Amino acid sequence: MKKALKILFILFACNAHSQTLHHQMTSAQGGNAVTNSGIVVKYTIGQQSVTGTKTGDVIVQQGFQQSNWDKIIATNNEVVVNTTTYPNPYVDVVNFQFSQSIGDSVSLLVFDVLGRQVYANSLQIFENKTSVNLQELQSAEYFVQLSNNTFTYHTKIIKN
Repeated sequence: MKKALKILFILFACNAHSQTLHHQMTSAQGGNAVTNSGIVVKYTIGQQSVTGTKTGDVIVQQGFQQSNWDKIIATNNEVVVNTTTYPNPYVDVVNFQFSQSIGDSVSLLVFDVLGRQVYANSLQIFENKTSVNLQELQSAEYFVQLSNNTFTYHTKIIKN
C-alpha cells in the first residue's frame, strides 16, 4: 500500500510540473460551439500563432496572432523625436515626418505579420521628412523599424 502511494505521489508530482510556459506564451481562453449541422468548432483567443487542420479543400483555423509589436511600439514614448507616419493605410507611398532633425539618413526595415523581413532600404531625410514607395508589398499589415545611430522608431502600417 505504501509503495502504491509513493508511486502515485511521484506520478502526481511529475505531472504537476510537466507543463511550463515559454517566455513568449500568453494565456488562452476559448470554448466549443456546435453548428446546426452537428460540426463541433473549438476556438481559443490568445494563442501565439494560428493553428488548424486541412481536409481536402476545407481549412479550419483557430486562434488569433498575438505579437510583441505593441510592446515594441510603446518604446517610442522614450524617444524625444515625435514621428508621424502618413497616410496609414497607404496605397503606394508612406511618409515619415520627424519633429526635429535625426540626421541625414535612416535605415528602414519592414516585417510581415510572421516576423519575416520583406523590405529593407536606407532613406535620405530632407527637411525632417522621408518617403518610401512600398507599392510592391501585398495588401496587409506590416511592422516598420526606422533607425540610425541616434534614433529608433517602430510603427505599424497597413497596405490597402
